[in-house]
Amino acid sequence: MSETGIFAAGQEGLAAAAAALRAGGVVGFPTDTVYGLAASAALPEAVSHISAIKGRSSSQPLILMVADPGELAPYAMMPELARRLADRHWPGALTLILPALPGSGPLGGGATVGVRIPSHPVALALLRLVGPLATTSANRHGEPPAAGALEALEQLSGLAGAILELPSDGVAGEPSSILDLSSNEPRLIREGRLDRAALGLSEGGRANRRD
Repeated sequence: MSETGIFAAGQEGLAAAAAALRAGGVVGFPTDTVYGLAASAALPEAVSHISAIKGRSSSQPLILMVADPGELAPYAMMPELARRLADRHWPGALTLILPALPGSGPLGGGATVGVRIPSHPVALALLRLVGPLATTSANRHGEPPAAGALEALEQLSGLAGAILELPSDGVAGEPSSILDLSSNEPRLIREGRLDRAALGLSEGGRANRRD
């Protein structure tokens, strides 16, 4: 990491970012949707620090990102529909809200947990180095997501650093679609890159914003 708080997106920079996460820091990182914030899901104090950095209540849920569906076993139950959608759309811009398992960690969702596998190469590399990450968009609560590492560091105090996005990385700036599968009736909470037709859903239900 340089004096400006930037981690390069190469092997050395990602190793430094991973070390910062394992030490309990919050790190900005590029994803396939919007530029995000991450903390190790295994460290409750680090997870809580994300909410403090964003200036929002710790009761508002974070998204759990993993590199492999098998890593969800300690956190969430995967009904059959969730498995089919994951096979079709992961890695990718689909967040599934699933029933949380007891002791699944301080992700703020109570009886549910939002989970996703991103398709961004830097995000996946970081997940493979650190393990499951608690994530959210890189912004103060109610403000638009930061466009990248420099903007995240400028807007948010308390970060351990931010991974520099590269022109070829393809941060889309469009959020993931959020599908609630925690009850018998699937419900589209947010229509992002994937619409109802892409998810095989009939018309109906609500599409609400979720920050």
